[in-house]
Amino acid sequence: MEADFWGMTMWRAVTIALTMLIATSAHAGSFDCKGVPSPDERIVCNDPLLSALDTVLPRVQEKAEKDNKAETRKTLRDFTSDRSACGSDRSCVLSTYIAILGKLGGDNSIPADVTANIIAAGRAKPSPTLPQKIGQCAVTNVTAVHPRVGQDPVKDEDYNSGTGIEYANKGYQVSYAREEALIASKPGDKVTMCLISTPKRCPGGDDRGREYFVTNARTGQSWAMADSQHACGGP
Repeated sequence: MEADFWGMTMWRAVTIALTMLIATSAHAGSFDCKGVPSPDERIVCNDPLLSALDTVLPRVQEKAEKDNKAETRKTLRDFTSDRSACGSDRSCVLSTYIAILGKLGGDNSIPADVTANIIAAGRAKPSPTLPQKIGQCAVTNVTAVHPRVGQDPVKDEDYNSGTGIEYANKGYQVSYAREEALIASKPGDKVTMCLISTPKRCPGGDDRGREYFVTNARTGQSWAMADSQHACGGP
């Protein structure tokens, strides 16, 4: 119930902020647009959606810091670094906001009307390979949806221990939670997949923890999820 209430509150905040920003001029909540913003800050200042997400971020941050302040601050530093590296690439900047909101507040912090198609901005094409850069997107198909653990025959309760999904471009995402959006997906469904985050401080040869934001064209549902049960350097 608390998670649902928090999700509804965040949604309401994003909706109000976005409405106000469209009615007036875009601005950011975490930095001064009247100064000399960097290229990534400038695009946030001039974009209503990005400004709305930036305005909501401090609320998500505040809640996350109550649970783990040090880890939250480290995650925010990584976000700032990723966003700065985007320069004036809107798709990249938007991806970093989706990633940080998801990491700190869960999927409920990502507005439902923000989809992978918005990141792609009409540029995503069918591809046999995974997106390689933050903000890069590709169109592919679901090949399998299954519980994270368990054996055939699959029972519905098996998904309570986690959910995995596989794609034709050799992509894979997994969660320790029961993910209804994944369970609703079927082999053959067309999806748009965007890379939104890459792992940091990894040992050589271990790049687990790449996060993708995916939207299913048939169901209209979206999710942000990593490609591994453990981030790089883990077991």
